[in-house]
Amino acid sequence: MSFSGKTVVVVGASGVVGSGVVRKYLDAGATVFAVSRSAESVERLRSTIGAQPGDRLRGVVGDFADDESAARAKEAIFSALAGAAIDHAVSVQGFVNFAKPPTQSPMTELKGALDSGLYNNLYAAQSLLAALKSRDGSSFTLVSGGLAHIPPPNPALWLGTVKNAALNALTLALAAETAGDKVRVNCVSIHFGVAPIGGDKNQFGMAAEGDTLRLAPAFLGVARGSQKGQVLCLHSWADAEKLAG
Repeated sequence: MSFSGKTVVVVGASGVVGSGVVRKYLDAGATVFAVSRSAESVERLRSTIGAQPGDRLRGVVGDFADDESAARAKEAIFSALAGAAIDHAVSVQGFVNFAKPPTQSPMTELKGALDSGLYNNLYAAQSLLAALKSRDGSSFTLVSGGLAHIPPPNPALWLGTVKNAALNALTLALAAETAGDKVRVNCVSIHFGVAPIGGDKNQFGMAAEGDTLRLAPAFLGVARGSQKGQVLCLHSWADAEKLAG
């Protein structure tokens, strides 16, 4: 299925997963509004994905760190859209922080993990979902990780477990809120390491079987699919390829 004529907003566009999603939507014909925290990161994204002038890539500088920055980011996105309707949105914000075991961790570390992996995704939903609710075939997709479902392999990763589990719960809450609307809210939960474009190691320096360009078609599969209110767990690359269709 081509996404020619479709408009896609990707929040967290310059990250490992986000950059692949942007590239594959462009390849499928969509116009992509790539939201990242700085002009430098937008330019880095252009270079990373080999964007060309005719690629229909629109960079937007925006952050969803708090009420004020989220309001500015929303204004920047809709100003860039210039009246165009959004068909699909992907919010892929946050990363796994290493920490001391729970009883030894200051509360500021938990707050930081939720700020950068839960609250910013909720801000993105609050900013974008209203514009998608009545749009035929529209989708809003969040991204979590396999740590949500398993005990952390060591205590240093417990913040990832909490953040990802919270993102899955947020997905179900947003899906319940929009149950009567046309938009489909889902979460892609990635249970394996993903390398940046052309790489072979994940963010922790561990070997990865594939890069984000191999993963990203799964997100296009969600956009063209019928899933609604689901946490779609990718336990393997085969699962990602199946979801891509």
